[in-house]
Amino acid sequence: MRSSIPSVIDGWKPGQRKILYSCFKRNLKAQIKVAQLSGYVAEHSAYHHGEQSLSQTIIGMAQNFPGANNVNVLAPIGQFGTRLQGGKDAASPRYIFTALCPITRTIFHEQDDALLTYLDDDGQRIEPEWYVPILPMVLVNGSDGIGTGWSSYIPNYNPADIVANIRALLNGEVVTPMQPWFRGFKGLIESVGADKYRVSGIINKLDDTTLEVVELPIRTWTQSYKEFLEGLMEGSEKSPAFIKVRVR
Repeated sequence: MRSSIPSVIDGWKPGQRKILYSCFKRNLKAQIKVAQLSGYVAEHSAYHHGEQSLSQTIIGMAQNFPGANNVNVLAPIGQFGTRLQGGKDAASPRYIFTALCPITRTIFHEQDDALLTYLDDDGQRIEPEWYVPILPMVLVNGSDGIGTGWSSYIPNYNPADIVANIRALLNGEVVTPMQPWFRGFKGLIESVGADKYRVSGIINKLDDTTLEVVELPIRTWTQSYKEFLEGLMEGSEKSPAFIKVRVR
C-alpha cells in the first residue's frame, strides 16, 4: 500500500506515525519547538523526506480549527493556522511550540506499546507497523490520500457517536448510522444519497440589500470565499457590480 494512503487501523500515514512514535519515545510532556521536534523525529525514526515536510505534518496533527482535527493529538502552542486560509497561515516551525496532548496517551495506551510490531531501518528500531488506538482515529479525524492506483477519503465523525457504536458492538446491539461531524462547525450536514452529503453554511438576511454569512461550508476557507465574492464585485460600464463585500 502506498505511503500516502492512511491505515484504517490507526488512521496514520507513515510520517504521522513516525512523529507519534518519536513523541512517545521522548515522553514529550514539555513544550518543544516544532522545528526541534522535526529534527528529533528525523533522527529517531529514520525519516528520509526532508524536515520541512515533517514540520508541516506536525503542524497538521496539532491543528484544531473547524475542518481540521476533531481530536488533535499534539497541542498547538502558537499560531498553527486558522479557517482564514485552512491552516496555511501557520507561523514558521521555528516560532511555534507543541507537546503531546493529555488525551493522546489515553487513546494510544502506553501498556499496548510492548505488544506492537516495530519496524527496522538498517538496524535501527523505528515506529510500529501501526498503532491500535482505543478509538478508530481514521473516523475521528478522517483521512485522505492519493497514491499510484489508490485514492481514499473518509470524513470526520463525532467521537461520542463512535464510542456509542463501539459499546453497541461490544454488547451485540445494532449500531446507529453516523453522519460526518466537525468540531466547532455550526452549519448543516445532510445525506443526499449513498456515501454522499451536502454541507451547508449559514447566511442571514439582515435587510433587502444586506446578507450576513456567519458560517461557511466545511473546508471552504474565508480567504478563498472572500476572493470568490470579490470576483462578483468586478463590474463594467455596461454591467456594474451588484455586490459589496465587508469581512469582519
